[in-house]
Amino acid sequence: MTKIHLKKVLSKIKKEKVMAMPELIELFGNRMEVSRKARVGILQALGNGFYATSGLDPFLAALVVVAKYYPEVVISGRTALHIHGLAQDYIEKIDVDIQRDKSLRNKLFKVHRVNPKKLIGITKVTHHGVGIRIYDIERTLADAYKIDPAGPDFYKALKRYIKQGSIKTDRIAQYDKILKTKVMTHLQQELAND
Repeated sequence: MTKIHLKKVLSKIKKEKVMAMPELIELFGNRMEVSRKARVGILQALGNGFYATSGLDPFLAALVVVAKYYPEVVISGRTALHIHGLAQDYIEKIDVDIQRDKSLRNKLFKVHRVNPKKLIGITKVTHHGVGIRIYDIERTLADAYKIDPAGPDFYKALKRYIKQGSIKTDRIAQYDKILKTKVMTHLQQELAND
């Protein structure tokens, strides 16, 4: 591979941020060359046949994988809490929801199979330049309740939500009814205590 060709290839990879092994084989010619580029630090192996440009944050790289290769999934759980600023947990695996009748196996994700009726409150946001499908912030609060019912993590998320200042009680009530959560009760108590 000539230096000029290598520059073009690296420029393409940098632009894409993340690429799958078949795409990289097409660029580099074979699997061994892709492995060499990862060993010398030109590429960063993410796992499951995905590679990112060197220096890209692994969390952001995993979000790019979701957006680019799995556009039908919805970011959920602790990952959604983190993206919405309701939690500060370190995210090792990206939480994603898919329809119960679908299947997805990928070591980068923590996959939750969900009843299609509960796939509500989905919105698209841009996070650090990456467009993703994610539950809206109120639906994410319902996830927080399910993860830690009336526990400290839920209350931290609730307080951060209140502090953000755009409280949408109608949505919270709707999600409580559909998802069988009690976010509204705790929100009212929290607002009464302030």
